[in-house]
Amino acid sequence: MTRGDSRAAPDPHFAWRTRAIATRGSTAWAVSDRAAAMVAAGADVIQLTVGDVDLPTPAHVVAAAHRSLDSGRTHYTPIAGEPALREAIAQRAERRYRARVAADQVVVFPGAQCALFSVMQCLAGPGDEVVVLEPVYATYAAVVGATGATPVPVSTRAGARFELDVGRIERAFGPHTRAVLLNTPNNPSGAVLEADAVNQLAQLCTRRDAWLVSDEVYGELTFEKPHLSPAAFMGSAARVAVVDSLSKSHAMTGWRLGWAIGPPELARHLGALAQAELFGSPPFVQDAAVAALTGSQDICRSLRALYRARRDALLAGLESCPTLRPFRPDGGMFVLVDISRTGLGADEFAARLLDEAGVAVVPGQAFGDSVADCIRLGLTQPVERLNEACARIAQWLPRTR
Repeated sequence: MTRGDSRAAPDPHFAWRTRAIATRGSTAWAVSDRAAAMVAAGADVIQLTVGDVDLPTPAHVVAAAHRSLDSGRTHYTPIAGEPALREAIAQRAERRYRARVAADQVVVFPGAQCALFSVMQCLAGPGDEVVVLEPVYATYAAVVGATGATPVPVSTRAGARFELDVGRIERAFGPHTRAVLLNTPNNPSGAVLEADAVNQLAQLCTRRDAWLVSDEVYGELTFEKPHLSPAAFMGSAARVAVVDSLSKSHAMTGWRLGWAIGPPELARHLGALAQAELFGSPPFVQDAAVAALTGSQDICRSLRALYRARRDALLAGLESCPTLRPFRPDGGMFVLVDISRTGLGADEFAARLLDEAGVAVVPGQAFGDSVADCIRLGLTQPVERLNEACARIAQWLPRTR
């Protein structure tokens, strides 16, 4: 996990922040972009890169947006979010954390990415350090770097389970540690943390007076074991900030609706920042979000079953590739695969796999040094296409020797 190429000469016409966000993760989608161009030109490419849900948004959610638009809900909204939506989010959080969450602890943003960026802007600054647990989502280095703080990566890669070593995390703490950034269920590994590990991490942050920032956008998409939020152990009034959205859980990636939950003091700061950068989120999108949260949750159950079946199919298909070692995910919508035995670097592997076999994957460097010898495959295609992707990979691998 790096903050960009320090060898590049700074351009005096732009702020230091432009260098801080030019991280390796910012190039994560290069293969995906090239694959999209190939598809547009008529090539038969199996896209396993971007984590976009391939089911439609539930009809009752779309209908709610239509009603909202038809009724003229196209004007400004409260900066922190519509009261009905903040209350619906708070009630969902209470069920998940089994702790009291008030609506004034919720601030609505256009997507979890924006919520996470805003949370970090309010918590960290120049001279601070943020412990980031690898593997990480590709944007995290830039999110932390944009605050002026330094990301301190700590690998959780241990065998095939990516379990937390809280002692190792504590050893990464220094006098300037401001926060720990956690993603569970994890993208890209699909790891779902055990209750004891989450509790120990919560206790560590409480003891060291550090914020614990938990990105939980895949919380509804778990298979064999449930997702547990640090907020369930720390209480929603503690120094914990939870970021979440409807993108993955309700097939609403394009609606751009997310939120942050934290203590009231943090929520007030987030509201002030939202006023400066956003001035509220679209009312018809928020009305649709209320329908998503308060109506049928069949989409969540459908997506869990769908991704579990696709995971099992992909893992079975990769058994014909002995030089690849996939990690079995407990949640999410991706499979991380160790390619070190192929002798290829991840960038070369991904580029050649696209050009020579028509399968697009994401190279692991984007998710941190600890998984630089891996690729990420998305469970975003029907089983038939996943089986075809595995067949193409199996046929292609011998040609790489």
